[in-house]
Amino acid sequence: MILGAYNLACLLSLSGFVAAIAAIVLSSTGEIELALVCLMLAGLADLFDGFVARRLKRSDYEKEFGVQLDTVVDVVAFVVTPFVIAFNAGLRSLPALVLMAAFAVGGAVRLAHFNTLSAQGADQSTHHRGLPVTYTALIFPVLFIVRDLVPPVTFNILLGAAFPLIGALFVIDRPIPKPRGVFYVLFPVLGVLLIAYWTWRFLVAS
Repeated sequence: MILGAYNLACLLSLSGFVAAIAAIVLSSTGEIELALVCLMLAGLADLFDGFVARRLKRSDYEKEFGVQLDTVVDVVAFVVTPFVIAFNAGLRSLPALVLMAAFAVGGAVRLAHFNTLSAQGADQSTHHRGLPVTYTALIFPVLFIVRDLVPPVTFNILLGAAFPLIGALFVIDRPIPKPRGVFYVLFPVLGVLLIAYWTWRFLVAS
């Protein structure tokens, strides 16, 4: 017998986890463009794993396992991975690392908070409270477009400033609607466009 649950929703979550690991490895070899592509693939996997899970007949164990797996994947994919990509892209000064650490702390606190609410059976079905960490899969690929438009020093300042701002948005208690209906089309279309852009940038740079 193998530990864990392997329904379609969990497999989607695990595919996002693998994409995040690929992003970390690629960024460490200097392939920032492909790392951003993998980050967005992780985001697309996360967008649909919950959608799929709600349509599956699951045991109580599978439901709880899915919650815990999703949190583990979220930490790696949308907190650790953007941190590592930015570090490998050149954001390595001590002040920058402090700002990035604030982002990471915000992400960790957010995920721990909502895991606690889930364990208590709180209703989280209608909206998010604060910015979901998954949104980093769109935010950072868009931010990195600026890298081609401004001097490196300017970009590093902008990127460094974005980290604590995003970290604060993770934990500020404001309602944000969950993706529904047309957003399950809009977000993937935006993701595909960004994937196409960063794939093109990689091919041009090669």
